[in-house]
Amino acid sequence: NLRESTENFQREMIRQALAQNNHNWAASARALETDVANLHRLAKRLGLKD
Repeated sequence: NLRESTENFQREMIRQALAQNNHNWAASARALETDVANLHRLAKRLGLKD
């Protein structure tokens, strides 16, 4: 469904940004043009972070 597809896309975008930025959350947030706090929150909701 749309929600699952959107969440899968977001997970992949975050994984790619982290890989390209040596797992630096602040640099990844800049690459994704979002605030680092929002990125942490989203990653936690998507199960990418404890």
